[in-house]
Amino acid sequence: MEKELGTANEMFTADLSGGFYNLKEAVYNFLGNFFSWLSTHQTLALIIVIGVLGIMIWLILRARKYGKQLDEKVSSKNTEIGKKDTLIEEQKNKLDVLQKELSDQQKVVSEALLGTIMTLTGYDIDKLKIFFKSLTETSGNPLQIADNQTNIMPKSQEREKKSDVSPGEKDSKA
Repeated sequence: MEKELGTANEMFTADLSGGFYNLKEAVYNFLGNFFSWLSTHQTLALIIVIGVLGIMIWLILRARKYGKQLDEKVSSKNTEIGKKDTLIEEQKNKLDVLQKELSDQQKVVSEALLGTIMTLTGYDIDKLKIFFKSLTETSGNPLQIADNQTNIMPKSQEREKKSDVSPGEKDSKA
C-alpha cells in the first residue's frame, strides 16, 4: 500500500513539474514571437508604446487632479465645520451669559416681591411662612372664595334674564 502511495505522489509531482515546464515554454515562445514582430514592425510598435505611455500619463494626471479636487473639497468642508463650531461656541457663551442675567433678574425680582409683601403685611420672613401656610390650609382660603364668587351667578340675575323674554315671543320662536 505504501508503494502505491509513493508512486502516486511521484506521478503527481512529475505532472505538476511538467505543467510548469509547459507554461514556462509557452511564455518564452510568446515573448520570442512578440519581440520578433517588434523588430519587423518598429514604427508601429513605437506608435503603440507611445500611445500606451500617453494613456498611462493621462490617467495618472487625471487621478492626481481628482485627488487635489477631493482634498480641496475636504479642506473647505473642514473650514466650514470649524466656522460652524465657533458659531456654536459663541451661541453657547451668549446663552450662558443670558442665563446668568436671568438668574440675577429673578433674584432681584424675588427680593423686591418679598420686600413688598413684608411691607404690606408687616410680617418678617419667619412670620410670612406661617402666614402663607395658614392661608393655604384654611378651608376658607380668600383666593378660592373669590374664584367661586366670580363663577357663580346670583339667582336674582338669572330671573331678570328670564323675565326679559315674554311668553308670546317664546311661542313665536317655537
